[in-house]
Amino acid sequence: MSSSLSNAQQAVVDFSGKNLLVIAGAGSGKTRVLTERIKRIISNLKKGEKILAITFSNKATEELKERLIESLGKKKLEDFTYIGTIHSFCFDIVTSRGSSIGLPDELHICESYNDRLHIFKEAIESIPSFKTEYLGLDAKENQKIIKNLLDDLSTAKRNLKFSDDYNDDPLIQTLFEEYDNMLLQQGVVDFDDILRYTFQILTERESISRLYRKVYKYICIDEAQDLNKAQYEVIKALAGDQIGVTMVGDPNQSIYGFSGANNEYINKIFLDDFNAQKIQLYENYRSSKSVIAAANKIEKSFEVYGICKYNGEFEIHEFENEQLEADYIIEKIKLLLKSGHPDVENQVITLEQIAIIARNRYVFKRIEELLNANNFEFTLKVSAKGSFSSESDFVKAFELGIRLLVNNRDKLHLVELSKLINSKRKYQTFEELRNEKSPSDYWRSLIEVLNDAWNLLLKNEREIKFHTALKLLRDFIDHSKDQLDEHEKILISEDLKSWEINWNSYTKNSSPGERSLGNFVRTVSLGNAHTARDKGIALTTVHMSKGLEYDVVFIMGLNDGVFPDYRAVQAFNNSKDKKQIVEEKHNMFVAITRSKRLCYLTYPLLKETPWGIKPQTASRFVLELES
Repeated sequence: MSSSLSNAQQAVVDFSGKNLLVIAGAGSGKTRVLTERIKRIISNLKKGEKILAITFSNKATEELKERLIESLGKKKLEDFTYIGTIHSFCFDIVTSRGSSIGLPDELHICESYNDRLHIFKEAIESIPSFKTEYLGLDAKENQKIIKNLLDDLSTAKRNLKFSDDYNDDPLIQTLFEEYDNMLLQQGVVDFDDILRYTFQILTERESISRLYRKVYKYICIDEAQDLNKAQYEVIKALAGDQIGVTMVGDPNQSIYGFSGANNEYINKIFLDDFNAQKIQLYENYRSSKSVIAAANKIEKSFEVYGICKYNGEFEIHEFENEQLEADYIIEKIKLLLKSGHPDVENQVITLEQIAIIARNRYVFKRIEELLNANNFEFTLKVSAKGSFSSESDFVKAFELGIRLLVNNRDKLHLVELSKLINSKRKYQTFEELRNEKSPSDYWRSLIEVLNDAWNLLLKNEREIKFHTALKLLRDFIDHSKDQLDEHEKILISEDLKSWEINWNSYTKNSSPGERSLGNFVRTVSLGNAHTARDKGIALTTVHMSKGLEYDVVFIMGLNDGVFPDYRAVQAFNNSKDKKQIVEEKHNMFVAITRSKRLCYLTYPLLKETPWGIKPQTASRFVLELES
């Protein structure tokens, strides 16, 4: 038996059957068990065989890789595993095998919602009869209708629907088809397409499925409670009857219902479809007794054995307003940094051991101001999106140019770049724009240096001079005296740092022979590039805190309508939809169980809004915890 593994954990590691479901409660050592199981499976693989380990976040991917590298070494890990998010794995299938179902070569990801909305509007414009049937004279109402239609289309794709599935509504069918065609004409797919096309490849081209099954002998799925239909069906199609599957998850931590996730896939469907054996891990080695007791009040089914020896702290505090709430958190942090706490190892607490969690990012406004005022370093973790998210126009132009260098069919970003540089011309190609001699005065010299940087990136495909290109841009900014505002220079400098981090991460996680500018762009689009270590206190939304743990957790802004979210409250009050409030309860459970030792909940009685000071009530979850 491996040292310090419980009997249940060891049973997971040693399981020799084909398909296994592991229900792993919060703090049950899930990542350790998954790591040990993967090592055990690798020990039985032959040369050329691999295990596929699927995660639901880049953070989880990196953690799993790091743990396995410690014991296996990097080369053995690369030889015997593929570890990555399901979108990363499926995008590899789409780009390497997409031609088998008629997809064009060199596809890229349209990760921006606004970009997808723009293409969707173009699709609508191309169908006059659709506009007549669905749209009216009110522009604002039309915008709402269009966004709802795009959301409905995304939902349909996540349920593996294609345009042919809408033959009972010819107009919707035509729009669906036109939107997909326009995406492909620009050489892009959206995130929902990645899974949908992968499913099509695996189910319609059996020879390709067989190739993957020859390589991958086992699949491990982490955070399986967050599977949606498309993800589950892709895994099912890949596994067939040959590949063994281990799914690890906790139904109490299912918080992605908005993207179609359904914990029934681990509660029932996987067990039935794969005839899987079920092992439950109830032990909690992480959380203090007080945190476990609070979590149990929120999720009555949260059963725990082997409880942590520390009592810890769990407190709820009410404040007159948001400012006093933020003041309390700052003062408490100062005290903990100064004095530590007896229930934290070595009684020492650092900034990195602290997290402040909220339901949405807007709750953080005052705490951010106070953290800055007190010179406390912090990392804001509020969205998984926006891999291409430069704040300055100059670096935004640089990144748009990179997109166009690798995808000459990308008309959308060509138009965006021409608008950015204030050009009135309609360019047919990126080359035309680059040769433009008369943009605005502001952009004339900037375009010259951007062209030099883009040329460096194109100069040698075998050795991409990305650092050199960034240095060229940085030197130009450093020596630009009057043209650029000081605040703009600061933004540009930070943007360039971010791109340097992206490139360093990409080179760290790829071999020289496989590197290309196109691969880099796809990696950034998938959110895989930026894996730098977080610094200081973590300010994180609930959804971004998933899978993380801290000695000290503050959960702030706990008002009804904020946490739980107002849409869930409205649906519950109207008795139309109780699922949303259940998911919000899962959110609360996840937030509390991010804490290892100390957990402090706060809420204000008054909130400042654009319409004046508004009274607030305590979250229903706070009332439940106090009962």
